[in-house]
Amino acid sequence: PIGPKARNLNGDFAYADGKMNQLQKWQQLGILEGLPENFAEVPKVPVWDDPATGDLYYRGRAYLDLNCAHCHSADGPGNTSGLHLDYNETDNAKIGYHKAPIAAGRGSGGLSVDIEPGDPEASIIWYRMNSADPGIMMPELGRKLIHKEGVDLIHEWIVSLQADKK
Repeated sequence: PIGPKARNLNGDFAYADGKMNQLQKWQQLGILEGLPENFAEVPKVPVWDDPATGDLYYRGRAYLDLNCAHCHSADGPGNTSGLHLDYNETDNAKIGYHKAPIAAGRGSGGLSVDIEPGDPEASIIWYRMNSADPGIMMPELGRKLIHKEGVDLIHEWIVSLQADKK
């Protein structure tokens, strides 16, 4: 699903009765069941817009996981694109480094790769995120505005990438 995954919710939240881990609070309230006894087993990712929670590489990956991997993953409806943006994906080609699009049409903007490390303006992913045109924009549904902060993060993330990094 788009949005909430345990790894995105595994963090502290300021409730009226004090700060507590969201997942543990929900379990306490009876909203959530099945947390492992060893809570350290629950995955956690950095918060995309909070540098104190992780470095730029992982915050960029967390943003793409939260906003794009519901489609762009091995099990998602965008799996035919070959672009897999799940946080746990480790294959740089599947993440999009130097990867030619399968069928982006005018959504490619005439660009030749999904992600050109170091060059966001040559990267289809940034081009599509930075558009509000329904025939180009990503995600395709559920938005009318460009998420400037997210686009800026992914711009900075792509600039920081090196072909041999991570």
